[in-house]
Amino acid sequence: AECGGGVRERMRPVLTPMENEGKPCDDTEETEGCNAQSCNADCVLADWTDWGACTQACQGGTSRRERAVDTPAAGTGSCPLPSSKERLEFRDCNTQACTGYVQGFLTCKSKIDLVVLLDGSGSLGVRGFDAAKTYVKNLVSHLDPAQVQVAVQIFSGPSNWAAYQRCTGVSPDAPDMIKDCMIEWVNHFSNDTKKIVAAVDALKFPASTTLTSVALAEAASELVNGREDANSIVVVVTDGQPLSHERTKTAAERLMAKARVVWVPVGSAAPLEMIEELASLPKKENVVKIPSLGYLAWRKYVNDLIVQTCPEI
Repeated sequence: AECGGGVRERMRPVLTPMENEGKPCDDTEETEGCNAQSCNADCVLADWTDWGACTQACQGGTSRRERAVDTPAAGTGSCPLPSSKERLEFRDCNTQACTGYVQGFLTCKSKIDLVVLLDGSGSLGVRGFDAAKTYVKNLVSHLDPAQVQVAVQIFSGPSNWAAYQRCTGVSPDAPDMIKDCMIEWVNHFSNDTKKIVAAVDALKFPASTTLTSVALAEAASELVNGREDANSIVVVVTDGQPLSHERTKTAAERLMAKARVVWVPVGSAAPLEMIEELASLPKKENVVKIPSLGYLAWRKYVNDLIVQTCPEI
């Protein structure tokens, strides 16, 4: 055995057997214990990586460094989670104010693949939905087409239990994503920002429930079409409670393995506690709180999102 106590043995053959009244041979086999150490061992971590680039050009970003697993844990041994302080560290950087940049809307000039999920649930109301569209239009209008690809999805949710079961995979019947789940891609990855803005402007208000979990899962599928050398970011603009917290948590955790997930909760009804749990680390950079629907048209909150997602502006 390699651990936990094994036995090893050695043997020797008899070259000349005993004859007549000669003396018999000594023992021809010998054993001894070996590898008595425990089979349970904690993992061994590699050295820290170098510090990464700053996440923001101004207003206080962070750089990060990580430790990979050099030797996996064995048996009942333990290993720190990738997000634990033993394996992930952040430090502040570019803490200067953005006043030198702000003469109007900022422009994102970083190479990113951006997926925007726009909540169209009934809790927004018609005016709130129009304000949310304005927010997304202002954001898309200030992405550098030479660097940024963007995909936009509008999501609401099923209007009846049978549709919910189809949308969540409980029913064996495949759902119609638009009719059953009320989730639709306005556009897939593109840098034609003018065309995207026009498409968002033309969106009609779904005014149904909030199937955030499936919207997140659809975003993960869209990322397959992204560029290998671009940072992947998913932005979720939402004002209300998802139909299932548990399903939303599971979908967000899976998505965070593929992309940075940034939440834009709007108003007091947004589930802040859940959102902060489901945002990428560090939380302060990945939650952009907007006090109410009326603030969605403010330049400040579009700029806040651009600053927090684009290292180059």
